[in-house]
Amino acid sequence: MKIALDAMGGDLAPREILLGAVQAKRALDLDLILVGKRAAIEQELHEIEASDMLGLPDLEIVDAPDVIEFDQNPSSVKERRGASIRVICDLVKQQRADACLTMGHTGAGIVASLITFGRLGQVLRPCVGIPYFGLQPQTLLVDAGAMVDCKPEYLAQFARMGAIYVEKIWGIAHPTVGLMTNGREDNKGNDLTRTTFALLKNSELNFIGNLEGYDLPNGTANVVVMDGLWGNVALKMTEGLSEQLLARLAKRFAETGLSQTVHAVMNEFQLMMDYTRIGAIPVFGVDGLMLIGHGRSSAAAVVGGLKSTAYALQVDLLGALRAGLSEPEIT
Repeated sequence: MKIALDAMGGDLAPREILLGAVQAKRALDLDLILVGKRAAIEQELHEIEASDMLGLPDLEIVDAPDVIEFDQNPSSVKERRGASIRVICDLVKQQRADACLTMGHTGAGIVASLITFGRLGQVLRPCVGIPYFGLQPQTLLVDAGAMVDCKPEYLAQFARMGAIYVEKIWGIAHPTVGLMTNGREDNKGNDLTRTTFALLKNSELNFIGNLEGYDLPNGTANVVVMDGLWGNVALKMTEGLSEQLLARLAKRFAETGLSQTVHAVMNEFQLMMDYTRIGAIPVFGVDGLMLIGHGRSSAAAVVGGLKSTAYALQVDLLGALRAGLSEPEIT
């Protein structure tokens, strides 16, 4: 299997991306294509080689002179064919790579994958799903930020794609699906959630009904469905809360003394909330395999993302989505 990696995507690119690529190549023996500004990639690899006694593995480079920055309009990728995030998709489309991975602009990645691969089956809109950190590693939040303006039919399809992912990647048969709103009663929520509730209730999915905010960290359902606006808010709020909690605990224990037991518990919690273990998440609903990682990804997160990409190829996630979405639509 061959993976095209966006070497320029992410706050810490290209250095951390390339460090992760080198580490993954050694540990996992993956075939990688590094995509980005050739001169910058070669310079960074030269510096890595100079500080590394093991020498560099063989890594293919494909030049891409442009980069979509985080503060730029994601739709600009339509005209910027030389952008690294666009080129990695082109390599998959041309069958020079089997999948692609970026730690760059999520919106641009979704647009690039959509215009390059096209929609999968009768999918109306793509989305992204993410495990709820290590707190509930068998709970998938979907959508995590791709589509902020949704219709009920979109959310119903997000639920279906999320259920396929959970069944294929995590091996959970008949995963439970819940709809996030402001109460568990059937009539809770707004027009969007009430109409979505009816669609999911009449679907073939294992729908357990409406969920409230505390159900997400409690792992009440395997798939938790919401629009991308609130999905992204939930994720970022959880990240911020955990960072603040750990920082305040560390400060307090530094003042009063930290026992080995408490230190071990804090380390365990920190590992649970570490996004590097997730690595990257797939774009659901496009007819090609693209994974997107956190913009702050370190080398360790890049290795995790490459592992996730390789595993998605190994279990044929895209094939499972194609098969599952070829069945009759939820109506």
